[in-house]
Amino acid sequence: MKTLTKITVTIASALLLTAQAFAANLGQLKDEGVVGELSNGYVGIVTPSKATPAAKALVEDVNDKRRQIYADQAKQNNKTLAEIEAIAARRNIDRTQSGHYVKLNGAWQKK
Repeated sequence: MKTLTKITVTIASALLLTAQAFAANLGQLKDEGVVGELSNGYVGIVTPSKATPAAKALVEDVNDKRRQIYADQAKQNNKTLAEIEAIAARRNIDRTQSGHYVKLNGAWQKK
């Protein structure tokens, strides 16, 4: 039983560290003006010339994870995916730090 608890704690710790590193990388890209929040609930590349293949992969991964979360929330709340995306977009844009980019009405702008 103690071994199972140790394994569970180890896995939980690893997942937490991975999530923190993932968030830190996205935050760094936002700080650098490479990535910003889109008006559809996802993230996008602000400056394609500054986006490395790793940055592009991270954006794709973040969007895949968000899409899955949004789909789960839509199903749980008997809403459409588009409704959940719109709610998430408003929340994400509202929470965007000053100086980071958001894309509104088709144009990137600093918040």
